[in-house]
Amino acid sequence: MTSSAASTMPHVTVVLPTRGRRELVRLSVAAVVAQRYDGDIRCIVVHDQEQPDETLHALARPGRSVETIVNKGNPGLAAARNAGLSLATTDVIASCDDDDTWLPDKLRLQVERLQQHPEMLVVGGGINLLMPQDRVVVWLGPADLVTQADLFRSRRKELHSSTLVMRKRAFELAGTYDEELPQSYAEDYEWLLRACRFGSIGVVRLPLANIKKDGQSWFRERAEVVAAALEYVLATHPEIKASRRGHARILGQIALAKANAGERREAMTWIARSLSRWPVAPQAGLAVLQVVFRIDPRFMLRSARVLGRGLS
Repeated sequence: MTSSAASTMPHVTVVLPTRGRRELVRLSVAAVVAQRYDGDIRCIVVHDQEQPDETLHALARPGRSVETIVNKGNPGLAAARNAGLSLATTDVIASCDDDDTWLPDKLRLQVERLQQHPEMLVVGGGINLLMPQDRVVVWLGPADLVTQADLFRSRRKELHSSTLVMRKRAFELAGTYDEELPQSYAEDYEWLLRACRFGSIGVVRLPLANIKKDGQSWFRERAEVVAAALEYVLATHPEIKASRRGHARILGQIALAKANAGERREAMTWIARSLSRWPVAPQAGLAVLQVVFRIDPRFMLRSARVLGRGLS
């Protein structure tokens, strides 16, 4: 479907950052173009520090434009997303990663939710987690709304960057993605922590996107980056300390990253801080196992994903 003069569905800008995934990004763009949505969709593919693939333009069709630009600013996801945002003129903006694909009714269902709730700034959605060995884990989220307290306790899979549909006003209130965040790790989560101060965050509890979890992550095995980024999040969001469980979670994640990086003494300090806040913090427990047994971090990550969970 494409828009008509009588359509009540707003035009939407989709910002799709990419780097080094020429085949996968093509599938992502094709799924955006194929949305069963009455409004126009403008898909901006942002190539991060690489030559644009102009053959993607051929995927466009009436009411579905595809543009390619280059992020020539700071490298990384935050700056790439901001480069696309700077060109957005629509009141609704969506994001998608270059290794994920949307299901056909995703955008329609989420925009309808925004229309029904004027106070809502962001809408996420259920996902199909595509795991190794062709396993699929369906995650719908436990509730129709995500509160600030929820975000403290978990990054929330239903608020994955490939599910988010946002009002442009959310960026005017909360600001754009933080380019100071080390290597843009968890840049979407950090932005949500700011956005939730200004309006509600909803969830369409149906599978809306396929999220690939067995591919090469930009941050896989970069323990030092994870630790630095999470320390930055704690420093810039002191309100997290109001949640003992949420604070312990991030302290435990830092401990685990330190342990994975071989910094055992520092890891023990962060473990102690985490357990003092929440004695049963699972991330701290995993960090203890890593310090004692020196488990291969890749094995730990694979094990968590087999269970349908991450380490965040």
